[in-house]
Amino acid sequence: MEFYSLLRAINMHCFGALLKLDNRQFKFVIDSCLWASKHDNREVEGAGLNMCLELISNMAEKTDMQTCNAFFKQFFVQILQDVFFVLCDPDHKAGFRTQSMLLMRMFNLVAPSDGSTPKIQGEIFPPGEVPAGTPNRQYLGNFVTMLLQNAFPNLKPTQIANFVEGLFALNTQYEKFRLNLRDFLISMKEFSADDGAIFMAEKEEREKIALEADRERRSKVGGLLKPSEIDDDEL
Repeated sequence: MEFYSLLRAINMHCFGALLKLDNRQFKFVIDSCLWASKHDNREVEGAGLNMCLELISNMAEKTDMQTCNAFFKQFFVQILQDVFFVLCDPDHKAGFRTQSMLLMRMFNLVAPSDGSTPKIQGEIFPPGEVPAGTPNRQYLGNFVTMLLQNAFPNLKPTQIANFVEGLFALNTQYEKFRLNLRDFLISMKEFSADDGAIFMAEKEEREKIALEADRERRSKVGGLLKPSEIDDDEL
């Protein structure tokens, strides 16, 4: 866990250092994050997903166009495939909130639903996979459609088509984007029996964040924290 915490800290506070890594070293960082996102441990899974989200945001917002395009051309599809893998795996419901935020961000980078200019201007697909000049939106829609059709042949083509269209149309509205994902997951046999569990981890995470915020607020006023709430290094 400490390793992933270190990677997140470097990405958030020393992002320039990551950009100085060679291609092999940088790929190791990406592979580590994606491996963590599929881990059975919730903390490790959460660290991997958050690292991916923060990293692609930094690449889109804090690099020049050449660096940004090169990154997404090499890693966009790999990250997308692994996010869908954990999203559709019932054993990874705990990461649903971050999975949905990550997917929304990726679709928004390619084709923002508010009509703004996409952050990714270069191709997101490997050379030779589709004809040169294919629009990223077209490629992404077709890729996700085929990915889901092959993985879930029990779903009707119209179900998948409507879901994929929602990924594009709702990628600036998190709550609606999240509900589109939820409805799709419920339509899958893997989730139909216990759909309520999909958001249980998200509810627990919101409560944890609220408790941490309350504790931080009270820590700023002497005497409000109980002795049991004070960490040893604060004594």
